[in-house]
Amino acid sequence: MIGNRFSKTLLAVALGSLLQACGGGTESTSAPTPGVGGSYLHVSVPDFYFGTRDVGSRASQVIKISNRGGDIYPINTIKVTGDHADEFTTDFYDEIVLNPAEAMNLTISFEPVTDGRKNAALDIDFDTITQVTEAQNQHEQTFYEAKDLEQQGNYAQSRAAYQDYIQGEPATKNKYQAAIKAPVLKEASLYGEGDDFDLYLDAINAREAGELDKALADLDALEILHANSYLADDAAYLRAYIQLIDQQDYNAAETSMKNLRSDFPDSSYYDTALYSEGLAHKEMGNRQLARNIFADLKYRHTGVDVLGVALAKDNLISRMWFDRAERELSALDS
Repeated sequence: MIGNRFSKTLLAVALGSLLQACGGGTESTSAPTPGVGGSYLHVSVPDFYFGTRDVGSRASQVIKISNRGGDIYPINTIKVTGDHADEFTTDFYDEIVLNPAEAMNLTISFEPVTDGRKNAALDIDFDTITQVTEAQNQHEQTFYEAKDLEQQGNYAQSRAAYQDYIQGEPATKNKYQAAIKAPVLKEASLYGEGDDFDLYLDAINAREAGELDKALADLDALEILHANSYLADDAAYLRAYIQLIDQQDYNAAETSMKNLRSDFPDSSYYDTALYSEGLAHKEMGNRQLARNIFADLKYRHTGVDVLGVALAKDNLISRMWFDRAERELSALDS
């Protein structure tokens, strides 16, 4: 475990003073390489200042401290120091551990008690638990570059960056997000980037941020306003996935997966929906229904069945679903 420490300057003003954006650390919103104190901690601070504030008033800002690498960062303390430290407060109370691809929100408040330009420093005291190589940490930055490009609307470059990230050696759970984003952006390059695409991308990003209500609202809007969109089956699957994984509403997920298969029989999500439907029944205790569904999935991808010995079709996708179905059937029979 290697200890690190980093100070970042915060500027604020009270009553009539003017303030320019300050430097005292990383000012960019792009991924640092490396970031805070030589680590891969990233502080989302483009221009951290409070503007002109009246004495006795209170203003707050929320910054995000995120782990953009593959190591683990226990954050021990976050303190405001300096000559005017007593006019700044944070809502950090106890140690927090940021695992790879995790982030925390930190609220910083400014309450000027006298006139004039105020300066303080935000000291972040943290440790580093090394998990991956420096090359892997560097490669993780490709994911954040892809995300930045996506947010800027540069979808072609973003897709290329996501694909580069996937084809390398992803060291964090970001690989799952990249695997979702890359094909969506590829579809957009083929069918266009209309309002339906914006809604779907917003739903994915809201779900990643844990804003499930917003994600579902975006999907509602897509399904109502763009019922014939090329993303209709994508939206139906994402809704069902949120119900299954995030909300653990297995009854709703089972119904949504079944409707997806009925409404979009040619969808590339068909096997995934069938498998997920089986998982939902398994979680609800409907073991026989789950068994029937997994048996159906296995049959769909069986190429040879001789004397009770079944073998998968000779392609990667079929072998994957055949094996998954067989594992679930074995688990149900054990």
